[in-house]
Amino acid sequence: MIAQLAEKVTEKPSAQDLWSDHVQGAVMKFLKTAVVIDNQPYVKKRTSTPPVPAPAQVDSGMGDEVTTLTIPASATTQSAGAHDLDIRKISDVFAESGVACAFVLPDDDDTNVEEIKRRILSATKPSDIVVIDWYLRPQDSSLTLQLLQEIAESDQTENGRMRLLCVYTGEGLDNGIFNDVKGYLSAGGLTLKDVPGIEFCAKNENFLVVLLNKSIVPAEILPLKLIKLFSCLADGLIPAFALAAIGAIRKNTHHMLTRFGRNLDPAYIANRLITNPPGDVAELMRELLVSECDNALGLDSIADDFLEEKTISKWLDNKELKGLSYDIGQGEGKKTISIDRAAVDGLLKFGIGDNDFKLDEQTTVSFPEKHRSKVSHLLSGTTQSSHESENEFARLVVFRREAFGFSTPLGDSWKPSLTTGTLLRVKDGQQIKYLMCFTPACDTLRLDKARPFVFVEGEQSKKPYSVVVTEEDGNTVGLHFDKNYPKVSTYSFPPDAETQRVRGKKADTNPKAFIFKSLETPDFDFLWLGEIRYGRAMSEMTSIANRWMRVGILDSEHLRLASRKNFDFKS
Repeated sequence: MIAQLAEKVTEKPSAQDLWSDHVQGAVMKFLKTAVVIDNQPYVKKRTSTPPVPAPAQVDSGMGDEVTTLTIPASATTQSAGAHDLDIRKISDVFAESGVACAFVLPDDDDTNVEEIKRRILSATKPSDIVVIDWYLRPQDSSLTLQLLQEIAESDQTENGRMRLLCVYTGEGLDNGIFNDVKGYLSAGGLTLKDVPGIEFCAKNENFLVVLLNKSIVPAEILPLKLIKLFSCLADGLIPAFALAAIGAIRKNTHHMLTRFGRNLDPAYIANRLITNPPGDVAELMRELLVSECDNALGLDSIADDFLEEKTISKWLDNKELKGLSYDIGQGEGKKTISIDRAAVDGLLKFGIGDNDFKLDEQTTVSFPEKHRSKVSHLLSGTTQSSHESENEFARLVVFRREAFGFSTPLGDSWKPSLTTGTLLRVKDGQQIKYLMCFTPACDTLRLDKARPFVFVEGEQSKKPYSVVVTEEDGNTVGLHFDKNYPKVSTYSFPPDAETQRVRGKKADTNPKAFIFKSLETPDFDFLWLGEIRYGRAMSEMTSIANRWMRVGILDSEHLRLASRKNFDFKS
């Protein structure tokens, strides 16, 4: 018996447990705010209540009798029922977990429902976790259902706001209540699927809702239960990294703010006044703030802890990989190469060479470039999911902003500007052109009249392609910009008088779309598809310039080959 107990104590945690702990660590770094909404708050009655001093008797001076004010017992003690919420317990446990918990406690006697809704929605907007009672009116769930729909509608305007919402009730749990909850969230724009293995729980990529009973999951257990459930939204290498990164920025916010004090105001304004173009100084300030965010990630070692080899190994251990294979060579030289967990471990430990990789210290495996997509196929599980993942990653890498993708939602007053890296689409007769702006950014500012902009033309292509873009119908397409023989076109655009930049305007046919109008083709709409990151746009420009700047043979062919390590130097 003792040996069995000792064996249990020394038993190693499973791969699933290790991965779960990793994700939970990211969640704990991220979660900072919760709000609890309940109309029946409860504070535990004290076992020995100290005497409450009577208020001083005050003579009004009007000759009336001096009376003694009585404090009602209900103001200091309450009794708990099935629907009551112990706010002290729930607050304490959230606080111990590093989460600030706010309370909105609507009064049953308050008849101003719109004002109650306004307070609740204001409190839920910044909260990572929302706990809401099923009955916010005696035996009436209508107010809760209205709020669920409005919370969903608000989250939809943020293009994927991450949140956990718990409907917390003293009622017995059943599918009727949960279907109503999901139905009103769906009416607000959130389509959710039930989470396998977790009763009365549904989610999508960004939002999780759960129905819990106050007796089964009491107040002192609820916070840790919800924090654990939040991990369902972060169950991935990249989601965990992103949560931890945002948590590090939140943690270091006040330090960052001290770096941007008001003592810098005169210097910033002075530099802006004497810089041409002045907008570059504002762009510099944005870059400096982003740099401070990056420093925050470095201080907490976020990349090391959440993106490197040890974490990837945990991810792999928690995932079942089905090996793939491919053939190289022909005839007697033909070889079958396996891409499996052993190959992935070799790549992870030793890296990759130009045409091969090490499986271990003694074994090197040929790995031509044309077969390297199989690594993604292996990790994704299917070829289709691999394509979807790679395309989404490609868009994240290339685009600073997307018109129809996952970028931060654009405000009602925001308009795109025509600058280096702007990607447009125009239909010229039967031909569809994709245009990447190559005009230097400094030449797109302080415009007092129409100016020609230079574009490199691209076209849809499945092979080869160098940019993945989402169009207005939600479909993604591959674009190819030929660097060897680029097609270059020029169009002139008039600037906005106020900002002295070329600005897009809302399209009449699609309120989410922006268009530009050129002077040469006033009947054509240049549809804004997004803005490519400046560094990537400059890289494209440099590649084309390098091709154009070839000037023939200026060197010894022997020296050119020697520079590639083909020969030894001999005097």
